[in-house]
Amino acid sequence: MHNHRQLKTFINPENITVIGASERPGAWGSFIMESLLTWKFPGNIYPVNPKAKTIYGIPAFPDIKAVPDPVDLAVIAIPVKFLETTVKACGKKGYRGVTIITAGLSEAVKDGLEREKALTEMAGSYGMRLLGPNVSGTFNLHACFNASGSPANFLFPTSLAGICQGGYAIYDLMSSVYEKGMGLGKFIHTGNECDTTVTDFLEYFGDDKEVKGIIMYLETLRDGDRFFKAARKIAQKKPIIIHKAGRTQAGSRAASSHTGALACRQNIFEAAFKQANIIFCPTMELLIPMADALVERPPLLGNKVGIITMGGSWGVALSDVLEENGLSVPQFSQDLRQKLTELGMPERASTKNPVDIGAAGAMSFSPETLLQIGRAILSSGEVNSLIVHGFGRPGFLDKNIPQSWKEFTAVEISVMENFSALEKELDFPVILGCSLTLWESQSVHDITKKGIRTYNRLDDIAGILSKMYLYYSNSRLRPC
Repeated sequence: MHNHRQLKTFINPENITVIGASERPGAWGSFIMESLLTWKFPGNIYPVNPKAKTIYGIPAFPDIKAVPDPVDLAVIAIPVKFLETTVKACGKKGYRGVTIITAGLSEAVKDGLEREKALTEMAGSYGMRLLGPNVSGTFNLHACFNASGSPANFLFPTSLAGICQGGYAIYDLMSSVYEKGMGLGKFIHTGNECDTTVTDFLEYFGDDKEVKGIIMYLETLRDGDRFFKAARKIAQKKPIIIHKAGRTQAGSRAASSHTGALACRQNIFEAAFKQANIIFCPTMELLIPMADALVERPPLLGNKVGIITMGGSWGVALSDVLEENGLSVPQFSQDLRQKLTELGMPERASTKNPVDIGAAGAMSFSPETLLQIGRAILSSGEVNSLIVHGFGRPGFLDKNIPQSWKEFTAVEISVMENFSALEKELDFPVILGCSLTLWESQSVHDITKKGIRTYNRLDDIAGILSKMYLYYSNSRLRPC
């Protein structure tokens, strides 16, 4: 097992040397420098570039020997032919860790694996650890440390950590959920894993009190027994959500050329995930939203789901996809249905579950009445969670919009805010669904900016709820 102090060098360094630092647009040495400076890294930054006096206004050094002591972490972004001599120079200088951005070894050439093994042995002889090669960086936003290629303005600290064998796609995912207030606070891309592996950082984040949940993108496992032993222990206190890629013949071939990953039968992975209470995420796009729900929302301690919808078709479709994902949409008892009628549901309306308030529901009921209906459902003991779907009229308000539509929008926003607050009040998951995004609906846009989540796809809603139920049904985190 690796020493956490050694791994901390890659997560929370005191100072950093960027070897291959540059101001050239598109160069990795430029990406890393821009990210460090944008996030105002509090330690010293030492750019190394023999052809530059300064890099982004910071004095540059011609070589590693000229870098002042003490030394901590080096990030290498140089041509592969200079890699061995550069790593050796870092070892002689006394660096504790080296992140190797440089690619072109085991994932690309025949002798690449042998060169990686030699690099690891060389680093070890100096007591130095390696991350990579073929990585896109790391960050710890809680410490204002960002040495990655991620767009810096789409990052903010959260309680989630990411560990990925492929890195750049995760940056795309973080950008896609940024406006919904989701993201990662800490991130490690392990690349070809010539030395440190995903298991090392799983153990590290498992002990990290700032981390409440862990997402992972895996193409292979190089130390499976140790990984699953660690995962079983960690999953008892915080969720681990994994997307396993390379499941097909074509995917395995692509993984081999991506990170040098070896193929392994998918059913073996899935069985081991289940035994360790690891959440298997079916798509990459759901990794962060699923982890966010598991960490931020109340636990889902049963599989019964109540539905309130503005439109019967959405209720039918939701019922199908929920039950296809192992959840239940039970018919409400006569007592509960009578209570909903007394709260104002018309006799012609469906109160069996789903509860259909009609397409004009936002104006037919006051926000207070709709809240009472939701509270009655969640307090009945007949469901464990509630989905409210359909609020969010398309379009945006402008000076030409009639006053009636402005009032409609205000009511919709009030309703969604009320149901979001109901989750905290009663400690049950309450999911807001709308087919429109924040770029298509004024209501959805406004509540999103207030930190309230909405979900656009029915299968995403069902997938997230089903994994929440699976995790808590197998977890020691279940409340007494």
